[in-house]
Amino acid sequence: MKKKVLALVLAASMAASMAATVSVFAEAATATEADLPAEAQFEPNKDYDKYTVVEYTIEDIQADLVCTVSAKEDNSEFYLECNFYGDDQMTRTTYDGKEFKVEEDKTGFMAGDTPAILQKAIDQNVWVAMGDGAAADDAAADDAKADDTKEIKGVTEDKLPAEPQFEANKDYDKWTVVEYTIEDIQADLVCTVSAKEDDSEFYLECNFYGDDQMTKTTYDGKEYKVEEDKTGFMAVDTPAILDKALEQDLWVYFDNGADAADDAAATDAAATDGAAATAADLPAEAQFEPNKDYDEYTVVEYTIEDIQADLVCTVSTNKDHTEFYLECNFYGDDQMTKTTYDGKEYKVEEDKTGFMAVDTPAILDKAIEQNIWVPIEK
Repeated sequence: MKKKVLALVLAASMAASMAATVSVFAEAATATEADLPAEAQFEPNKDYDKYTVVEYTIEDIQADLVCTVSAKEDNSEFYLECNFYGDDQMTRTTYDGKEFKVEEDKTGFMAGDTPAILQKAIDQNVWVAMGDGAAADDAAADDAKADDTKEIKGVTEDKLPAEPQFEANKDYDKWTVVEYTIEDIQADLVCTVSAKEDDSEFYLECNFYGDDQMTKTTYDGKEYKVEEDKTGFMAVDTPAILDKALEQDLWVYFDNGADAADDAAATDAAATDGAAATAADLPAEAQFEPNKDYDEYTVVEYTIEDIQADLVCTVSTNKDHTEFYLECNFYGDDQMTKTTYDGKEYKVEEDKTGFMAVDTPAILDKAIEQNIWVPIEK
């Protein structure tokens, strides 16, 4: 009997506790700006459900911050903005209920303090909901602003720090020009940097003492990873050049009105011309028939430098160039490799003799660069 009574008391206590918790969340959801501990210095991010303001001090340097923290309803993701000694800071952080994981850090400075700031936001539990009404008006204003910027998104070429020496890469969304000096040899470069909209990938071109340079680099918001370096010379300086591109923040977009339409038409025309290539356009006569399981093919002349072996390779591929089938003859032995490509890295899936895996990526790079593809007749 005593156990039953104790169980009932515990159940009632838990129910009261849960009701109080629900009540706290209900109150938090109905908080207004007047309830916040300080005036927001940054607008909340309307991609989230609620926001708050956190006052925080970096103790070792006695820097006082006023942070706007936007959050998902379930606190699974946070977007933090503040200003530290004149520099705007931003972090985006996920949270599994136990650990904060900083996914983005705009300046690379705030990752250390972000968890403590977010914990304070959770502890103070004063959230203003991203409601309808005024928020909807703001959203409408944002939409109107977006419509206005469709004509000229970003900047125009005349705002760039120098005239580009290389055409921007139209496989990307935007581009800029960066002037950069390699200090130890006092070499001045003018680099064209093409980028994805979210700055997750960059394509850099410049000329250094007569040699055309190219690097392709991915970026996770914290670290640059040079995926390709045409000459093997630019990998060291590329991160600093890309940092400068992000800092100057002068991007010309490809999707600006009539210019974008003209560019798209030109790109389509170029693609059509490429598709209409014939065997006569190839750099050499094919020594192997193309593989009819694919859509188009080309011929690549390639030399294995250390042994001065000259190859004439037939490279068959599908339309999106995600898979390649290569055949050639090396000193009397027929070679074949089958390779997949994700746009960043080649993966040799098959190598008939076990000899060609090392050279296959370079051969396929050359096939893509020369860009002469003949349709395969089925």
